[in-house]
Amino acid sequence: MPIEVILPKVDMDMETGTIEAWHVKEGDQVRQGDTIFEIGTNKAVMEVEAPATGAIRNIRAETGVPISVGTPVAWIYLDGEAATAPSEPAAAAATESLARIDAPIAQAIAIPPTASGLRATPLARRIARQNGLDLNTVAGTGPRGRIGEADVKRQLQQRPCCAPQDTASAPVPAVNASQGRLQPFSAIRRIVANRLSESVRTAPHFYLTSEIEMSAARELLGRLARRHERIEAPKPSLTVLIARVAARILRDHPVINASAEGEATRFHERIDIGIAMERDGDLVVPVLRDAGGMDMPAMTREFARLREGMAKRTLTPAELGGGTFTISNLGMYGVDSFTAIINPPQGAILAVGRTVDKPVGRDGEIVLRPMASFTLSSDHRIVDGVAAARFMADLREALESPEILL
Repeated sequence: MPIEVILPKVDMDMETGTIEAWHVKEGDQVRQGDTIFEIGTNKAVMEVEAPATGAIRNIRAETGVPISVGTPVAWIYLDGEAATAPSEPAAAAATESLARIDAPIAQAIAIPPTASGLRATPLARRIARQNGLDLNTVAGTGPRGRIGEADVKRQLQQRPCCAPQDTASAPVPAVNASQGRLQPFSAIRRIVANRLSESVRTAPHFYLTSEIEMSAARELLGRLARRHERIEAPKPSLTVLIARVAARILRDHPVINASAEGEATRFHERIDIGIAMERDGDLVVPVLRDAGGMDMPAMTREFARLREGMAKRTLTPAELGGGTFTISNLGMYGVDSFTAIINPPQGAILAVGRTVDKPVGRDGEIVLRPMASFTLSSDHRIVDGVAAARFMADLREALESPEILL
């Protein structure tokens, strides 16, 4: 009998999902492990793989329409099976099929070849599809000739700018000679747009900015780098140091680590800090779980793991959602200061600008000191001005004397 393809549950609190894009069409031959569609939740977009080898038939789900978890969206017919319309799935068959694809799907693992014998990672397939590149023209350098992200990007760099592109499987941007190019939102961009629009509509933001001297923090980072080298831990970054300091002082400021929940405030027992990152022009926020219980080596290792997983698209929705506080550092891009939009339902987000030498007054003299701008955006429904000001005062003290907390 045909194998059901069911909308999987890729997050603990997920009840519905949306198919953002089908990678196959009616009648296509697929092999077990091939990416067949992308599923969007309120946290991330994941790729779902075929649970069996055969022909895709009876595709029922449309893109962009919310679907309940466990709903059959298509069937895979094995070789020799008649392609008839299946009856409603029995509970046992649904449970069996769901078990095969219910686990969070890794997005950049090696997958079996397609019917044509082509081997490529899902990330390589996505980049090729978005750029109209035929993967049959790409030489894979991975195990057994598997095509990876670097192989696709190398081929794109070598492709003439005027080469025709096969855009049958990708959204076609509308072009107007007088108004420029119209590019549809990516699935992740739609999620970000919806969440941040919700935040602006529902959360009354207010902002506090402090200029903090970074001399002690810079010196400490140098010493930590030498220590981490001895214990074979990754080199610590300023972002990790700020996350470590914030995690410690949030213990004394539970309202800054809280979330709005209806007409109530949810005080979290754990401190889970999201770190805003950029990936291919999209915003993603991996979360340092239980950041308050980590030391610097552990936090540095976890940050490096999340950053690598973000780049390779192997992070699950559970690693991209559920934070209690967020840090967004744009200082490495030369940004002096900025205000950030709160990631709902969190109550606050910390925006970090670049560190630059500025003249400041010290002991009656004007001296140059490395200064950085920190701006806290708070949800005024749960955070008052004085509470935010006290947090910023403790943040200043901690960063100007970080060894007190470390």
